[in-house]
Amino acid sequence: MSDKNVICILAKQPVPGSIKIKLQDNLGKKQAAFLARAFLMDTIATSLSVPRSRTIIAHWPSDSVKAFEDIIYLYASEEPRKKISGKADSISLIPQTGDDTGQRFSYLSEKIFGMGAERVLFVSSDCPQLEPAIYRAAFELLKKKQAVIGPTFDGGFYMMGLRQHCPDLFMEIEWGSSSVYKSTVDRIDDHNLAWQELEISYDIDSPEELEQLYLDIDNLRLSGDDFICFHTEKCLANLSKN
Repeated sequence: MSDKNVICILAKQPVPGSIKIKLQDNLGKKQAAFLARAFLMDTIATSLSVPRSRTIIAHWPSDSVKAFEDIIYLYASEEPRKKISGKADSISLIPQTGDDTGQRFSYLSEKIFGMGAERVLFVSSDCPQLEPAIYRAAFELLKKKQAVIGPTFDGGFYMMGLRQHCPDLFMEIEWGSSSVYKSTVDRIDDHNLAWQELEISYDIDSPEELEQLYLDIDNLRLSGDDFICFHTEKCLANLSKN
């Protein structure tokens, strides 16, 4: 692996009926799936904007590779920054394998570090508002720390960065609960890893968080940033017309 820094995007296939329940109830199943796809496309755009790193999409379910190839193709055709979209061909697809979230995390960690990575960021595809600077800061911290983690307001985390594979780091965690962040940092401490907390943020699981995203996109545009959440903003505009 030529790039020692790897960004692994954890992505669930955005099909109607598979999206967060609160968003589906608010938007409808089909519209929520379109929005989840836009979130992923913006996460891809941000990842590809980070220099000296490689992007991997870890897809679920494991047999959805064709669907994600189509999303990458759609992203490359719609991304306004051709210098960034030109990197889409370099994206690797790896299936998530395991019976639960912990097993899938562990499988991906072992596989990616086994490919020669020295620093790996696992990021959610539900946080399109994250800026490349957060990714860059996480990689810089991993030069000194063994782990970094970005908490969310609901008790989870949007990013986990590691400098080594720890086989059982992600086990015995109640995934989907409000204790995910605390349980994970407890596991990090159990492994005696030196770690650093990143700035707090949010992932979009509910109508309230979607409203916050609207506000953040407005603020980004007012500050002169036309590209963060580009695909999400476009999708939201289309949804509002329907």
